[in-house]
Amino acid sequence: MDKHTLERRSFRAAARAAETWTRLTRTDEVRQISGGLKQLLLCAVLARGVVFGEFAPLGVAMTGAYAALGKGYPAFAGAFFGAILLRGGMTGITAAAASLLTLVCAQIFHRPAGSRRTWFMPLMSALMMACCNFVLLPTPDVLRPAQVFRFLATCVLTGGLSWCYIQALSPPRGRGDLRHPGGLLAVVASVLVALGDVVLFGAVSPARVVAFTMTLAGAFLGGSAIGAALGVAFGVTMDVTAGSGAFLTCVYGLSALLAGAFRTAGRPAFVCSSLLAAGAASLLGIDHPLFLSALYECALAALVFWMVPDTLWQYIRDTLLPTRQDTVDSIERMRHSAGRYAAEASDAFYEMYLAMMSGAQTGRAAADEDIHAIFDCAADKVCRRCKICKDCWQRDYVATLSALGDVSGPMLKRGRAEAGDFPRHFSERCIHFPELLRAVNEALFALRERQQYRRRCDENRSLIAQQYAGLTGILRQIGGTLGHDQASLPARERQVRSYASAFGRIDKVAVFRDGSGRLRVELDGEGMEAILHERKGFAAGLSAVLSVGLTEPERISDELGTRLMLREQAPYRAVVGIGQRQKQGEKVSGDTARSFVTETGHACLLLADGMGTGAAAAQDSRTILSLMERFLRANIPPADALRTVAPAFRLRCDGTRGVTLDILMLDLFTGKGTCLKCGAAPSFLKNGGGVIRISGGNLPVGLSDEPAADQSVPIRMGPGDLFVLVSDGICDGSDDGWLRALVQQHAKETPKELAARLVVAAAERGSNDDLTALVCRLEHRPSSL
Repeated sequence: MDKHTLERRSFRAAARAAETWTRLTRTDEVRQISGGLKQLLLCAVLARGVVFGEFAPLGVAMTGAYAALGKGYPAFAGAFFGAILLRGGMTGITAAAASLLTLVCAQIFHRPAGSRRTWFMPLMSALMMACCNFVLLPTPDVLRPAQVFRFLATCVLTGGLSWCYIQALSPPRGRGDLRHPGGLLAVVASVLVALGDVVLFGAVSPARVVAFTMTLAGAFLGGSAIGAALGVAFGVTMDVTAGSGAFLTCVYGLSALLAGAFRTAGRPAFVCSSLLAAGAASLLGIDHPLFLSALYECALAALVFWMVPDTLWQYIRDTLLPTRQDTVDSIERMRHSAGRYAAEASDAFYEMYLAMMSGAQTGRAAADEDIHAIFDCAADKVCRRCKICKDCWQRDYVATLSALGDVSGPMLKRGRAEAGDFPRHFSERCIHFPELLRAVNEALFALRERQQYRRRCDENRSLIAQQYAGLTGILRQIGGTLGHDQASLPARERQVRSYASAFGRIDKVAVFRDGSGRLRVELDGEGMEAILHERKGFAAGLSAVLSVGLTEPERISDELGTRLMLREQAPYRAVVGIGQRQKQGEKVSGDTARSFVTETGHACLLLADGMGTGAAAAQDSRTILSLMERFLRANIPPADALRTVAPAFRLRCDGTRGVTLDILMLDLFTGKGTCLKCGAAPSFLKNGGGVIRISGGNLPVGLSDEPAADQSVPIRMGPGDLFVLVSDGICDGSDDGWLRALVQQHAKETPKELAARLVVAAAERGSNDDLTALVCRLEHRPSSL
């Protein structure tokens, strides 16, 4: 490559980097500009809000909140110009001056936003509001106590609102912390106050419609107590804005109090009860100027509430309602402790694996040194009683060792020593040569026996070490699962308890998300039998209540007791068909096929082919699949399960037999899966792009001394895709064109029909072996909601 080419490539790379940087910079600039516009508009809207008829503290409080977070300039611009242009008069001028002084204080006492006290800027906002509005107070001779009270209340309100705004603009500190949602509620109430004087058609205020809608939402999510509290809060806010006494407070509070009692009876009953209560409360002020407006606004609010989807209400319920922290903390401590113990146990098994593998290597080195002990053993047995022992082993020691060394090579190659292997001078001189030859062969035979025994021990040690490695992976998987946070959902627990109580008394309810984020429901009580009797209807009804598809309830008995469990239902389902035919002349097939779905929503397809045919091959394939199924049902990855099962199977069959293994594990929530093969025939994936062949390189289980390599092939399936597993009797990989064409041509048939067609076609092609085919089609599950 010449110099000019390198320069051109460098220039292009620099240009691409500059373009990427420019794009990122522009993205940040757009984000900053949009954020500044949001601040400006919010503060401009708040600046027009008035309390007590003569003060405008909302824009000042928001300016102080943004200044506390280091974002004061757009907020000040919105509050300043909003107060002058949208509010006007002395009220607007004093509010604009207070906003300016608040920003100046933030700049004078400049500190990083994270190190500034949360009370500092709220205090500055209150002081600046007091300084700017103090000049508007009447002279002492005409000053009344009510005016002083309103002035002081406005200053305190400015500081308090600024603190609430800071909580709303800051990220939540954790689940159950009410400061963030409380701050958001203060922002919403402030916006409603600012827009409270906007009236449409001369009768309807959008701000009051929103206020009553939020009151209904509070009663629907939290019950009568929370709803009544919100009704009073929003009612007082709107009454202060409209100057209507306590009329709206009475309407909102009584409506939420009655409607909250019907929140478990369904949305129709809840909305009707709220409207009836609002109408009845309005009759108390039938001569009030806002009587007709209140009726119109309550009707519109009920309509808005009705149009909000259940999923949004459920999200709000799960996000805002707090959890009993003591219970959550104790459960989390136990789970994290169990996860830590599992991790420590996995480390211990891994150290045992390393120790046993190093021991096997030491044993092999020691076995090599035992060859020199053959002649020592023979000499000790024969030469010790010989009368010329000193001549051979002392005076002529070097010559004797040289002669025996010449014998070692032919002896080890042949497996025994013969008289011709010894030098003539040695065999003629030795007076007990036949006995020595016999002793050497006996020692060699004993050495071979010891070496064979050591090899078996080393192999067994290696297999056990491999099992330790597999157990290490399994325990790490368990520890990781226990370490995941399981989110408890108390709001949904109340929904489940309310729904399940119609079937009988329910003592305990638990609704949570497991480590995979899937919803689980557990029930315990006298109503379990009635629920099991109506299991299908109960699951459908509870799915509608929770807006999540659930499986039918099943009874579970373990160390935690007997209870019912419902799991979140996957959006997909696997339709599996199996075709099988044994070899001609055999009563049973050596192939074994199984399919099942785990508790975590994984569809598992397993195909094993025992070496040979008949009952022995069938027993081997059934054994390996039974072991693998137990691990897969326990949510253990196939590779870790195989590392534990393969050594045990090799010990069982003593390395004389093997079993091919083919595994497909498919996540029915996402369509992602893995295919693991050990000496198995190729598999085939039929998707929109055609038929794809998937092969593996591992040896059959039981024939490899090394741990089963993790050569899992990742796959992705969509609705309508097919996955085909076959034994080597159908396709050994040499010619698969006919199989691809058959799958492509008959892809619309049911999996059972296609599997049977593959078996028949293989038999017609002359295959004389056990034939098995598994076909899996991924489909959308019909919605039960």
